[in-house]
Amino acid sequence: MKFRVLAAASALFAVAGTVQAHTHLVSATPADNSVLASSPTQFMLHFSEPTRLTALTIQKDGDKEGKHIEGLPKDPSDALSIPVAPLAPGRYVVGWRAVGDDNHLMSGTLHFTITAK
Repeated sequence: MKFRVLAAASALFAVAGTVQAHTHLVSATPADNSVLASSPTQFMLHFSEPTRLTALTIQKDGDKEGKHIEGLPKDPSDALSIPVAPLAPGRYVVGWRAVGDDNHLMSGTLHFTITAK
């Protein structure tokens, strides 16, 4: 009986470890829900492992559609820097999609506000 319980517990921990092994976003600049005094000059995305960014969009509150950001890095990296054109004051949502070395597709959003001067 003890053996079965130990075997089941080991299997559960092995599965949990595999699930947590996927690449994930560690931090971003601008940070989610940040308030900035001026427009950022770049977006920085830091992942737990080398990752390839496949899409990046930005949408200002009140705009009907987001705009695709061009010039994404082609090579996987755990630290991705993407230049951005100057942005007007307002609230923004940045959507990203990426593929990790394990071919796991992930996506997320970041929100930030640029205050008026």
